[in-house]
Amino acid sequence: MPAPTRLLVNPAAGRGRALRRLDAATRALSRVGALDVVRTERSGDEARLALEAAADNVRTLVVLGGDGTVSRVAGAFATAGADTPLAILAAGTGNDFAKSLGAPVHDYAAMAERIARGETRRVDVGRLGGRPFVNAAGFGFDVAVLERMTRARWLRGDALYIAAALGELFRFGGVEARVQVAPDVFDERARWLLVVIANGQWFGGSFRIAPSARLDDGQLDLVLVRDANAWRRARLFAAAPFGTHVRAPEVRALTTHACTIATDRPVACELDGELVTTDRSVLEADVLRSALVCVA
Repeated sequence: MPAPTRLLVNPAAGRGRALRRLDAATRALSRVGALDVVRTERSGDEARLALEAAADNVRTLVVLGGDGTVSRVAGAFATAGADTPLAILAAGTGNDFAKSLGAPVHDYAAMAERIARGETRRVDVGRLGGRPFVNAAGFGFDVAVLERMTRARWLRGDALYIAAALGELFRFGGVEARVQVAPDVFDERARWLLVVIANGQWFGGSFRIAPSARLDDGQLDLVLVRDANAWRRARLFAAAPFGTHVRAPEVRALTTHACTIATDRPVACELDGELVTTDRSVLEADVLRSALVCVA
């Protein structure tokens, strides 16, 4: 018989942070009931292990990892229509989805108590080109930042993202794209510094990129930042942690249930902080309403 709570660990999350915090996680969870522990061995194992947990009817699947690990588990649950509650113990670089969720994911004992009490809420899941995401998807500047982060070895956590972002702030050349939210709502081709399709508010660990976003409103928040000169880029970057960048003339913020992004050629995008390549130059985004149950 499987234990009512199962802990899924990604040993690589947070550049090894998840593995270092495994003992603390198991101690906290074991105090409130029987516990199984499973580990990923390679990227992609999360989806399989999530579906196994659902098939075993575990009461809660707890993820010890970062946004990428959470995203793959949540995507598998949402795509399969599973109602198994997902709980998060933060151990990643940005933990953006957890910030938007508002659960005490850094306090493992507090999360264990919420798991024991069955405190859950339903949240939406976004999709871009059919691929699910729980927090945000994007094109442009964020992709360049993630690519730089893969080459950096001397920083961790939010500091890593900020350092990489500063390194690309005046270097990135923008991305040409047509963004459409129904012809009568918004339809514009431009050179964009950043295109973000957000389910949650936070982005890159420290940036409140979509301050009006709500995880359970059945909508996606589209944040479009037109290319700008160096001075304006610096102003936008400084405003983003507070969410006040949306007031700038270069920024357009919209709420929608679907949109289309078209580029001249296939370009990389990011989903929940993970780089994704595609062979398509036109991608549609939509939302799966109330598709995920989370401990919060």
